[in-house]
Amino acid sequence: MAALDQNHILVLSPLINPFDRSPTKKLATHLLKGETHNDEFLESIHDGINNHNPQPYYELTVEELNTNRVAEGSKFFPKCYLWVIDDTSIKIILESTPNTKRGEELPNKPFVCHTNITGCKPAYIGGELHFCENGIMYVNFSSDRYGRPETQEKKQMAIQYMRDVGYNAVITPDFF
Repeated sequence: MAALDQNHILVLSPLINPFDRSPTKKLATHLLKGETHNDEFLESIHDGINNHNPQPYYELTVEELNTNRVAEGSKFFPKCYLWVIDDTSIKIILESTPNTKRGEELPNKPFVCHTNITGCKPAYIGGELHFCENGIMYVNFSSDRYGRPETQEKKQMAIQYMRDVGYNAVITPDFF
């Protein structure tokens, strides 16, 4: 199984617009010009429908995993990826991918964000992930645009979908 099936869709639904799950941010006021496009780095957005590793591909060493407390919910930025499950599959991009348009507005954050993956379109859910040399993909739901699902069932279904396409995914705590 590679594509989203009816069971995945039933549990993950509905597709949401960016910031729909945010208690404090709204699309009209918080989305910046540099966060709506993806033409600049379209080739860097990996479609994980049949697993495979995104390019560039960085694994955490077990030492980095432990030192940076990734399994406990912390992030190691140089090897952190953003992920989104949209209406067809899981999309992944290295978080440190440059985004010049966003950098013009946010000089201290000149990198891609979750809405860049989708081109600011609706998605089911999103977050961050790290691949580790121990074969496990550590996943959280820290996306203020598509994350923070309302139920544990949605989190579990997102992880199940990642496993269905071939990733060995586990949930890490969300520290946002």
